[in-house]
Amino acid sequence: MSAGRIDWIDHAKGLGIILVVMSCAALAYGTTGDTANWMLGLADWALPFVIPAFFLLSGLFLHRSLYGSASVYFDRKILRLVYFFALWLAIETVILNAGAFTRGPAEIARLYLAGWIAPESPLWFLQQLALFHIATRAIRRLKPVRVLAAGALLQMLAAAGLFHTGWSVADHFAANFVFFYAGYVGASLAFSFAKGAAARWKDLARALAIWACVHTAFVVMGISGLPIVSLILGFAGSFALIGLGVMLSSLPAAHLIGDTGRQSLAVYLGFFIPLQALVTLVQASGIFADAGAASLATAAAALMVALGIHRFAMGTPLRALYVRPQIFRLKPSMAKQRGSLLVSPPRPEA
Repeated sequence: MSAGRIDWIDHAKGLGIILVVMSCAALAYGTTGDTANWMLGLADWALPFVIPAFFLLSGLFLHRSLYGSASVYFDRKILRLVYFFALWLAIETVILNAGAFTRGPAEIARLYLAGWIAPESPLWFLQQLALFHIATRAIRRLKPVRVLAAGALLQMLAAAGLFHTGWSVADHFAANFVFFYAGYVGASLAFSFAKGAAARWKDLARALAIWACVHTAFVVMGISGLPIVSLILGFAGSFALIGLGVMLSSLPAAHLIGDTGRQSLAVYLGFFIPLQALVTLVQASGIFADAGAASLATAAAALMVALGIHRFAMGTPLRALYVRPQIFRLKPSMAKQRGSLLVSPPRPEA
């Protein structure tokens, strides 16, 4: 275990971000003529639990700061996410819409502002995390059972299509807030589960096998997105990912997954632009006859490029792409720590 880190969380995040990149590659590549893309099946399989699991894992340590200084909370939990969202949305807008420059800077500005209102790239995850932190801080005095019930109801209404505003920000919030809040209020349960799983490998392996079979059956039957079913699959898959993280963290051969998990934010920020470029190149070259193989190769390349750019940037001024400069942080005098729950020293940002 690295100082200040928990190995099973890194491995769970690593496996999760790999599935996210693979799913995005499959969806971006689509199909080639009449050739079915088997990677789209993987994307469908991962969809019910990968994003819920990431939100649940993101809420696990929220108790450390939720009742502390409002300024510290705003700086580290909200302003940090806003910084990365604003910066990378600008980069994506400029690079992925280069042709818009011919219509003038006003068009680029319009596309950038549209990304704030309704982001179309995976950056929507960061926007939702910021909103979840704001919402949880605002309702922290409410009884958790009531909030969980309301969040579950919102998720089921969204799954049933009864909560569909057409605005992606509101729709994503309704579909996912319950998982983030559950990570916060159920942190002790998640850590107890991980501790028990590490001590009972055979039971863990059986449980994961049963989960995989049941989960796959619901996906194959096409009912994984139904109300109640999607909520259960989201939580079950989240704990399955935790179990897999526990299992992988004890295998030396899986250290690369843990390393990827430790840089999951960097991967999430940096994979989308290389992915789009690689999809265009692969489609133009026709080097792959099989759409699934093309998607898998594109995903692997995009993942490596994202990690490579991060590693290079960290030794240069470009590290501002991944580490928020001091100028964009609240001054220590403005973010003085208060509150009995803020007992641990601040950790460096990834």
